[in-house]
Amino acid sequence: MFATFTGWEFDGNIDTARKLATDFWPPMKAAGATDFRVTQTAPNSLRSMTLWKSQKDCEAALDKIRAAGPAASGIKVVATAAGSLESQLD
Repeated sequence: MFATFTGWEFDGNIDTARKLATDFWPPMKAAGATDFRVTQTAPNSLRSMTLWKSQKDCEAALDKIRAAGPAASGIKVVATAAGSLESQLD
């Protein structure tokens, strides 16, 4: 599995950001994402974590998904990180 982390800033309210995340989930899942979590880290910022079946699936979809965010609602990417998932504890 492969994990991505994205920092987002938004200029609207949290309800708008939640709706955008909900709207993005179906195409992300269709592209190979298996899990998507979003945490509000400040009044106008979020951090998302997405798990992907593979790095290949992620790379094929991620640029399109990140580019659609700003076009959709005034949300912009401010930080990214990614890597292979090394451990999962439930």
